Amino acid sequence: MKVRQIYASVLILSLVFLAGCSKAPVQEEETLHLIQENAASLPGDERADLWQDEHNTFDSYRLPDGTRLLTIYKTVGPANCYVAGTVSYNDLSESARKGIDGYYEKQGLLYDTEAELQKAYGDYLSCRENGTAYQERHVRQEITPSASNDTAVSFITTVTLPVNGQEAKELRLGAVFNRETGAVYSNWDLFSLSEDAARQWLLDAPGTVSPALRKEMEAALRPEYILLFPDHLEISYPQGTLPSQEYSYSIGLDYDAELLSVLQPWAVPDGRETADSTQ
Repeated sequence: MKVRQIYASVLILSLVFLAGCSKAPVQEEETLHLIQENAASLPGDERADLWQDEHNTFDSYRLPDGTRLLTIYKTVGPANCYVAGTVSYNDLSESARKGIDGYYEKQGLLYDTEAELQKAYGDYLSCRENGTAYQERHVRQEITPSASNDTAVSFITTVTLPVNGQEAKELRLGAVFNRETGAVYSNWDLFSLSEDAARQWLLDAPGTVSPALRKEMEAALRPEYILLFPDHLEISYPQGTLPSQEYSYSIGLDYDAELLSVLQPWAVPDGRETADSTQ
């Protein structure tokens, strides 16, 4: 088995928001409108006001003195998100789009605005106590296509959450849908093995992890951590799911003969380059 990558990662916020789907990056001179005073209650009888940009692409929570506490970007996707070489939501039939819409409506937001506000304000108070500048926090959720073929189309939900004002963590969840009906598959259905056998195969595939880390991975593995891309399959463990790892941890597997032998033929994305073909 050829392992494409094994890595731990942390995001630097200056790089996080350079990419999106169909909406341009927010500019500092963007006109904001006050939507609600005292929209959020904070410790010590403090309040945060809710502001919104004129294009309704983000909500900005600010303290009465104007301090920008937290910006939450409106969820984008699955519509109007495009990835080169992959079928997009807009390319699908009405019935497929309806099924996909239903899935993501049920999924909803994968973050808690109130909790993020409380953490942001706690960070703000710490900075004030330490005499350091507070860095505004940002939250974003987007749904983008990741791979496709004649039978199925895959999407990834990416949630970017602040660790502090300069670092962020990502939660990435994969889902695979029937291209004609929009019905969602279990990600275990992608394999020709039973669920238990597929779990063990994925845990054994890297071949280089310690027994202790393998045990953590076995306990944490969820089917939605399996992500499909045109040239590899990835298992993405979010930050906090593996006790021994400080950051998120991902393993990428090339579509070589070993991986193809355990995947259903209909699950293999178009546009792949197998490891065998590049040798």
